[in-house]
This record gives sequence, C-alpha cells and structure tokens, in this order.
Amino acid sequence: MFSTRLYVRILSYVILIVLAATSGFAGIISGRAVILGTVALCTAAWLIGALVHYLNAYNRKIRLFLDSIADNESTLYFPEHAANREQFHLHASFNRIYTLMTACKKKEFERELYQKEYESWKKLMRVLTHEIMNSITPVVSLSDTLLSYFQADNVRKCAKDMTDATIGKTIRGLETIKSQGQNLMYLTESYRQFACLKQPEARFFSLTDLILDIRTLYQEEMQLRHIGFSVCCLPPEIQIHADEKMLSQVLINLIKNAMQALDEQTDGRIRIRVETQEKQLYITVTDNGPGIPSNLAEDIFIPFFTTKTTGTGIGLSLSRQIIRMHGGELSVTSQPYCETSFLISLPIDTPRHPGR
Repeated sequence: MFSTRLYVRILSYVILIVLAATSGFAGIISGRAVILGTVALCTAAWLIGALVHYLNAYNRKIRLFLDSIADNESTLYFPEHAANREQFHLHASFNRIYTLMTACKKKEFERELYQKEYESWKKLMRVLTHEIMNSITPVVSLSDTLLSYFQADNVRKCAKDMTDATIGKTIRGLETIKSQGQNLMYLTESYRQFACLKQPEARFFSLTDLILDIRTLYQEEMQLRHIGFSVCCLPPEIQIHADEKMLSQVLINLIKNAMQALDEQTDGRIRIRVETQEKQLYITVTDNGPGIPSNLAEDIFIPFFTTKTTGTGIGLSLSRQIIRMHGGELSVTSQPYCETSFLISLPIDTPRHPGR
C-alpha cells in the first residue's frame, strides 16, 4: 500500500531527526555551541512532530477505511487528486480495494438471497407433500377396505353376498373419501395462492359427525397398528360454527401426530374428548406415547421445527394458526412416558334458526 517514495520520506525524517538531535546534544555537552545545539534540538523536536503528524494523517485514512468496512458504508470515496504522490497512490488503492470488496459483498448477498429463496421453495414443497400425504394415505387404506367388500383374490363377490351392514359401511366410507378429497382440494388451493391460508368460511355443522368421519378414515389403519381409538362427546350431538374443512385438517394433523408417537408401542391408545363449558368448546386429543420434553412444549408449534427424522414440522404450526383464525387456541400438556394431550379451545356460537 505504501510506495517506495513514502518509505524514503519516512527514512529521511528519521535520519534528519537523529542528526539534529546528535548535533544538538554534542553542542550543548561540549559547551562550545550551546545556542546552535539548542536550535538543533528544537529542529529535531519539530521534525519528530512533523513525522508524527505525517503518519497520523495516513493512520486516520486507514482507520476511516477500516471503519467504513466494519460499518458497511457504501458511499465511501477517497479523492484521488491528492496533494502528493503518496496520498494519490494510497487513495487509489483504498478506492480499488473498497470497490472490489463491495462487489464481493454484493455477490455474497445475492448468493445468500438465492439460497434462502431456494430453501423456502424446498420447505414449501415439503409442506405440500406432508399435507397431501396426510390426507391421501388413509384414503388409500380405506379404499382397500371397501374393495375387500366386493372382491377377494381379484375375484368379484356376488351381489347376494352383500349385506345391509356392508352396504352401509361402503356408503359411509365413500362419503368419507369424498369429504377428504374435497378437503385436500381446498388445502391445495390455499397453498397454491402463495401458501397462505384463506380466511375461514364459517358455517354451522355437526362436530360429532366430523369426528366420526375421521374415526372411520383412520379405523382400519389403527386396527392394523393395534392402536385403541375412542371418542367421547358431551353432549352427544354438538353443533359448531367454524370452517369444517380447516377444522378437519387440524384434527387429522393431531391424530396423525398421535399415531406417530405410538409407533414403538403395542398398547397405544388415542382418545378424543369433546365437551362444552359455558360458551367455550374444548376438544382434547390424547395419546399414551412417550410424551414431549417440557423445554420443547412451545417449540413444536414453530414452523418447520421437528424432532422427527421424517416430516416437515409444519403440521402443528399450521393447526395452531387455523385455530387462532377461529378465535381459539391450541395448546399442549405432556407427562413423559404417560400421556400427551393437545387441547383445542373454541368459542361457541349459538345456531341461528330460520325465522329468528
């Protein structure tokens, strides 16, 4: 950064200071040229001050340059029409280095921005895959069960073998598949529009029927995995004013999480309890899995946070967002190696009757 001429100038200052100081001390000590010796010492002191000022000027420029880099200053410019050649080269070097560093920072920023955008798209695709699979997997399982009513070993059964119970199960299963297909289409459309949930389209519907549909959806899979599944609604018939598709997605997420928590157990149990107190509705989904550590009780609701080797960590975050959009809350309590309960609390609206 410093030119040869700068080094020569500094060296000249040092030599003159040494010569002046030596001459001054020699004159004063000998007593022959006290006045000249004093003048020489004063000259040496002045040269020292001039050298310090000269070096400080460069130090200030270097400090300004380094501070501007530390503060990400983008308008720094050193004038290149300096008074002497050394300053000209120093300013030109500063400007050249700063221009290169600014260009590098810009490229790094663009690269980080691209990486973040890429990661966001990856997460979005993982979320979509997660939600779609959550809805499709039980539908496929239920479809296999319905097919078994009509054929065995790829051989169709006779119509006379169909009982009223089988026909009833088939109709209910097909209605559940249709409902889940509609829910999936609704959710996919929501994500298609920049992955944002629409505002709830609330209407009055039977919460009891919705929960029974979901039980039908997962009953076959739970039997295969030896998971007990019970539903308790108090009162037995509950009407709720909410977005049925959204609430269905929340309950599916909670049940799916409970089933995953019971993967390593042979005595797994999942309970859904619905009750009303004054003007509040409470839906509790409980499993007897290993539980959630207390320090992670809130982290599990953070988008993309997960302690699992699979999944995206979006289900619970999405579920809490949906419940809050309905004016409610979703919380969790857990006793390790005993049970974990997710509690949905929602305000109750009284159904409006025609003519009122």
